[in-house]
Parts: sequence; structure tokens; C-alpha cells
Amino acid sequence: MSALHVADVLQQFLPAYRQHHTLSYQQDKVCRHITDCRTGQLGMQQCRCGACSFEKVVYCSCRDRHCPRCQGRQTEQWVEQQQANVLPCKYFHLVFTLPHELNVISQYAPEKLYKSLFQAVWATLSQFAMSRKTLKGQLGMTAMLHTWGQTLTQHIHLHCLIPGGAVDAKTHWRGVKKAYLFPVKALSTVFRAKMLAALRAYELVIPQAQLLMSKPWSVYSKPCLCQPKTVIRYLGRYTKKGMLNESRLQRIDEEKVTFSYKDYADDNRHKKMVLTGEEFIRRYLSHILPKGLMRIRHFGFLANCCRRKRLDVIRRQLPDLAEQKADDETKQPAKCWPCPACKAGVLMLMSIALPSINVQRISSG
Repeated sequence: MSALHVADVLQQFLPAYRQHHTLSYQQDKVCRHITDCRTGQLGMQQCRCGACSFEKVVYCSCRDRHCPRCQGRQTEQWVEQQQANVLPCKYFHLVFTLPHELNVISQYAPEKLYKSLFQAVWATLSQFAMSRKTLKGQLGMTAMLHTWGQTLTQHIHLHCLIPGGAVDAKTHWRGVKKAYLFPVKALSTVFRAKMLAALRAYELVIPQAQLLMSKPWSVYSKPCLCQPKTVIRYLGRYTKKGMLNESRLQRIDEEKVTFSYKDYADDNRHKKMVLTGEEFIRRYLSHILPKGLMRIRHFGFLANCCRRKRLDVIRRQLPDLAEQKADDETKQPAKCWPCPACKAGVLMLMSIALPSINVQRISSG
């Protein structure tokens, strides 16, 4: 585990940052959550081993989706839930990236920008699925919004995990036989048109519209995934992933923050970046999502309203899942904390100490 945390950066540099910048309500709340996470400010739990009486104090977490210290367990829980939705077929991973000219819209209308992105991507893929003779049906898609790059700069893109097939009007499954889903150049052209149309529908001003119409947009297709367990690893990697894994933090001094990053644009090597504390916080806070915005969404036959029924119909037309179920059962994570002292017993919760502010609210309510 990293000895440095984002909370350390905020505690050291945030007071000076506030003197020159105004934080939104959401940014201020996230900063408080991160700095209070796993401290006495949120309360604590007293645990004891049933075998050797070893005692341990565990400080409560904030559970904020932007907190890098709260994503591990949440990711495990989310992936466990999604295992039941994985089909025994090949999967395709596509990445739709917005041109950086549109980044400015995220500063004053982030909800409309991100909603337009989800709509444009799904409309593009649905159009291709219905126009292909070998499919002519409805796709399923799990889409995950990321707004950051390796250096915490604005890099808005959508990761899409798509089962390799479609359900036609008669609920017949039609699988994709090729090694790719759709041609990326054709996807790029249609995606550009639908994204700009969606922004115009929200009456947003499109910066450098002529340039955006003339330049190619980035749609990247990764190699298809052929095993369900590989799909599950991908779900964990791209879904609850935050903008900065704290293991990348290397140094925090009086004025600057040093962290590592992978240079995908140049040579794919790991490098170091040094930023002032103020610039680090500015970049980090630029990725705080508006309250209530869903970063992970399901579409088509994976939509929440019809997923269970559609998956049951599809599974009856695909090979048996016995091998996958057996594999899943052997990899269930532990539901308890083993004792670090005797290694034989487990830690049991003995008491909970609430923070003083919560005690006052409970007593007054």
C-alpha cells in the first residue's frame, strides 16, 4: 500500500488553493470526504479476534466515488454483481474519445456534455447493428465514462464493453463471427455527426465547429475478449477505476507533487511528472462529476429494465455456463478479516464509535 495519499496533498495545498480559486459545492464536499476518509472524523470500529483476543481499531471510510481509498472493495462488490451478466461469447472493447476542443463544455455544462456522449455512442453502435445483414438486431453495452488521462489532464472518453452478438426481432441470437465488431473509421464518421447533433439539440455552443467537422475523431477498438473470466477482469479494471491510483504518488514536498504515469502517446514507458501542489489539485478537481451523474450505464439487452429476461433467452441459445460458474465459485473473495496476529481466527466487530456530529444529529432527531 502506498505511504502517500491524495488526502496528504489536499491537507497541505488546499488552503492556499482556496485563496486563488473558488470550489463548487460538489468539489468542496469531495475534498472534505477524502481528507476525512479513514480518520476519526467519520467514526471508528473496534474489532477483536475470537481466537487470540487480538484487538484492532478500524477507521470508517467515506465511500465517496471520487476517493481513491474507497474504490477497492466497491470494485470487488460491483464485479461480483456483474458476473451473473457475462455471456459465454466473445466481447469487444471500444473506446470513443472526444476531441479536446470540446473539453471547455465540461466546465459549464458537464451534464449535457456527458449525456450527449452516452447518447451519441449508443446511437452510433445501434445504427451499425441494425444495418449489418449478419446482425440486424439489438446490441448490449456497458459504457464507462472516464474524463482523465495519465497526467490528470482532461481526456474525455467512453469505454464500451459489448457482447459479440445481437438479438433480432424474434429474440434470436446472432453472433459476430469476425475478429472485430465494426470498422473504426466508419464508426468515427457516424459518431462525429451524432455527437455534434446531440450538442446542438441541447443548444450548446460548439467551439471550432468547422475544425471539428473536418478532422477525424478517435474511435479505438481493442482485441476481442474470448473468455468470460477475462471479461470480468476488464470490468474491474475500467469500471470503478479512479483518476489516480495512489500507488503512483512518489513524493510530496513543500511546493510540488511527483507522481508516475505511462506515456501512451510516445513510447509506452513509465515516467515521472512534477506539478505544483496548486496545479495538481486543479487537475484532480476538474474530474469531479456532478451530483447524481451515472458514470456507468447499461444499454440494449443489458439495460436494467429487461436484462434478466433477455439474458435468460440468450443463454438458452449459447453453450452451457457450467465451466464459468465453477470458475466463479472458486474465486469468491473472503467475507471476513483474518486475524493478522494468530492467522487462525477472524476479526469480529465489537463496537462502533460514531463521530460527534452524527451523535448530535441522532440525539436531536
